[in-house]
Amino acid sequence: MPVLLFLVSGLIMYSMYGSPVLLAGVIACFTGGLCKAIWKMIIVIRKKDHPGLTRAFHILMPAGFALMILSVPAGGRSALSGLWRSLTMMPAAILFASGFVLMCLMGYLGLHMDSSARSNWTEELINTLAQLVILAGVIVVYFGTYYHADALAVETLHGTHDVSVAEITQEGEGVNGWYFDGPGTDSAMVFYPGAKVEASAYAPLMEKLSSNGIDCYLCDMPLNFALFGRHAAETIRAGAMNSYEKWYIGGHSLGGVVAAMAADDAEEAGGEAAWDGLVLLAAYPTEELSTPTLSIFGTEDTVLNSGKYSKTKADGLWPADFTEVVIRGGNHAQFGSYGEQKGDGISAINAEEQQKETADSISTWIRRNKQEGIAR
Repeated sequence: MPVLLFLVSGLIMYSMYGSPVLLAGVIACFTGGLCKAIWKMIIVIRKKDHPGLTRAFHILMPAGFALMILSVPAGGRSALSGLWRSLTMMPAAILFASGFVLMCLMGYLGLHMDSSARSNWTEELINTLAQLVILAGVIVVYFGTYYHADALAVETLHGTHDVSVAEITQEGEGVNGWYFDGPGTDSAMVFYPGAKVEASAYAPLMEKLSSNGIDCYLCDMPLNFALFGRHAAETIRAGAMNSYEKWYIGGHSLGGVVAAMAADDAEEAGGEAAWDGLVLLAAYPTEELSTPTLSIFGTEDTVLNSGKYSKTKADGLWPADFTEVVIRGGNHAQFGSYGEQKGDGISAINAEEQQKETADSISTWIRRNKQEGIAR
């Protein structure tokens, strides 16, 4: 159990920092720990010693920890500052300190206790508790580390001449966010932010879309993960003060994937539950859809998994009413206003241009959608 808990912690850390040296260290430590666990089970079950397994443990474990430590200076100044932020983030700092104390206690007991079954169980229980506490700290850091809205996005939340912005709070339903009320009166969109991105970072895009006549509800997701607020759009639509003729749902990156899931849920419910359209920014569906869909992505986007995006087309997941818009020079992060994103391409246009082109494309598509609906 402690070996598996360590592996989960290590993989989460790798997902945050992306260092191959760190990953190699995690795998080496896991393999070494697994060798020791197997050795103990053989001793207990078959009463037979396999010294090769303990030698592997004594080689792999120190080597793994050495690689994990080396991954910090190998990552440069950003890795050092990131490690410091992680270690000092509260309450993660308390959890990490507690885990360190428990591991020291385990080491002390290992040196001073006998080799009886009781002693081994005591050592393993302390080790398991230590790994649980450390894993809890890693999870706190994972969800506490996210992309923050820039100054422009924060300023946009105060509203503009054409668009008023109001906070929305439905405490009983756990839904929070902002309502962008522009000159339009007949169409509205509920928008899901990307994973680990502060929701307010999408305020400039929502403001532009609202200025074009599409009122917007921007959802502030729990822990900045749309997966934890999958049904927020339905709650917002049900509690909206204004009665709109057309309702759309959309999202960016993982937020778009979750928005597609919500659209699929509505399709299965049928009737008035269905959405009039789905807008995906650098995202793709995971289930077959019939809801009219607009997909927008940039040519310089290297975060969007192009292989999975193409596979959704090959698998026929996109609806018959499907429109694709490619923004020349656009990348992944500039749909929002939160700065550069790890692993993203270098854009050939600025965020203002990308967001304007996105808002104009969505507005044009929604007008077409409404006209075709009237024609039908």
